[in-house]
Amino acid sequence: MQEREQVLLVQSQKEFAYEQIKNMIFHMELLPGARISELQIAKKLSISRTPVHDALRYLEAEGLVTIEANRGASVKSFCEEEVQEIGVVRLSLDILSIQLAAYYGSAADFDHLNALADICEAIAAKGDIYGRIQTDCDFHLAITKISNNSLLFRQQHALYQQIHLIQISKYTDIAHSLLQIHHHKPIVAAIRTGNIEEATALLCQHYKNFHQINPYVLKCNGYTSE
Repeated sequence: MQEREQVLLVQSQKEFAYEQIKNMIFHMELLPGARISELQIAKKLSISRTPVHDALRYLEAEGLVTIEANRGASVKSFCEEEVQEIGVVRLSLDILSIQLAAYYGSAADFDHLNALADICEAIAAKGDIYGRIQTDCDFHLAITKISNNSLLFRQQHALYQQIHLIQISKYTDIAHSLLQIHHHKPIVAAIRTGNIEEATALLCQHYKNFHQINPYVLKCNGYTSE
């Protein structure tokens, strides 16, 4: 019984460490490229190093942490090529999400998306970097949730954790941030009316510069730059 309780304690501490470290990353206490000291985290959380070590391994599997032999762990920093690759996958999955959302979505669902777009703009205007990035991710994941496909949602949730990190590294200022999210409401309007072509074109505009998506990929989705 004592051994079982010890196992449960370690598991509980690992889950606690995982959530706390992820919060530190997303709230920019640990920035992309920053080293993560197992000892310092363990002291901060008042736990041993073992659950911290295990939590970092889990975060590495999610693409949020990089662990190198003899160098330890650091917050994942995405190179330009990785940002482009994620952008291609993001665009494909988001297009599928809007196609399904247009079919399954209700008026209440689309009203909710508009409300999320308003919240995202209001938070961005205040210069709240974490809030702006989180609500932007929430907006896109809400579209996927309407798609009524649990596998697609799980894939998107995992992908948008990495996108959260990319947005931290690419954030510049309030004006640029507002410019990045100004397509949200037009996207909702296009989905509401079932205009998939328009919604797809808006997504392509939304991501082409941020992810530096190859023009060929954009063209495959019916979009050509002006």
